Formats: sequence, structure tokens, C-alpha cells
Amino acid sequence: MPFITKTKSVVSAIKFNWQVQSLPDRVYLRQVMLPAMARMKPANVLLAGTRRYTRRYHEIFDREMTAVWTIDFDPAAARFGNGQLHRTENMCQVDQVFRGVRFDMIHINGLLGFGVDTPKSVREMVAACHRSLQPSGYLMLGWDADVTADPLENNGIRKRFRHAGLGSLPARHSVVGMEGHDHVFDWFSALQQNT
Repeated sequence: MPFITKTKSVVSAIKFNWQVQSLPDRVYLRQVMLPAMARMKPANVLLAGTRRYTRRYHEIFDREMTAVWTIDFDPAAARFGNGQLHRTENMCQVDQVFRGVRFDMIHINGLLGFGVDTPKSVREMVAACHRSLQPSGYLMLGWDADVTADPLENNGIRKRFRHAGLGSLPARHSVVGMEGHDHVFDWFSALQQNT
């Protein structure tokens, strides 16, 4: 790749990264949600979806107290994951990918409608997440209201989870995001049942 083309590509990536990090939903995530999660001192957390703008999210947690695992299906995104605790795999098979690990929290932001697109894949992901959580574990789904159906209307979610806040975080928080569309963060507490 010629030097000028490569430089333009790098500048474009940096500009995009800055724009995404400046969005209100990302600011809330970085400044409110992740610190609140970290204060709860979970043993194992899974952050799903890695990109340049997520590469420091794991640093918010106390590494002596919390193992922060990351996952993304895109091999090119692995460099933005948490090193040895990153997996390049499908979230719909998270229970198989992390055999023997039970998460206190699974944080999924931006996958619904952007990789987990069909009702079947949503059902598979939710069931796999439920199997991967501690009995008292929490699932967070971040989704765009203009792209994705409301998770509260999803039977697979309702039969496995209760819509509930996590500590100081409300069960639902909406932020006007890109192009004026709402980005919604929903927390769910795992119900005790066989899946």
C-alpha cells in the first residue's frame, strides 16, 4: 500500500474512533456503566464486541479482582481484545467457547442487528449466555431502537431473565445516539431454571 494511501487510511480510522467515542451512548458506557460494574468487584466479566474504541474498557476493572474476557467473531478485531483472555468466536456459542468459566456479568453492546441479526440467532445467543452466567448473573444488551426489536418483547429473554437494574444502574437507560436514534441499554438478571 503506498504511503499516502496508508496514511489516509490510518487518519480515517482515528477520526472514526474519535467520533464513536464521542457519542453520548459511548460516553455513558465508559463514564457510568463500566465503572459501576467494576465497583461490584465481579470475578468474571465478558465484554462482547471489540473494536479500536473498546480496547481500554477492560482497564476500568481491577485486574486483581476481575478477569475481563473479550469476544468478537472478527479475527481482525482480536488486537483490540484483552490479550490472552480474548476469543475469536461466535457469541451464539459462548457457553462452548468459555467452558468452565461462569460469568457474573455478560455485556453485549452493538451486536443485535450487527452480527446477531435473526430471531433464531438472538434465541441461540440468549440461551448460550444464560448457560454461561452464574446463577445470580446479569446480562446487558445494548441495542439501537431503529435497528432491533425491543428485547423486553422477546420470549426467549423473558423466560430466562428478569428485567432488573444492576446496583446503581437502572434496568433500562436510553441515550440519543447516532443520527438521532435511541441507543438503549437493558440489564437482565438470570432466572434460576434449566435452559
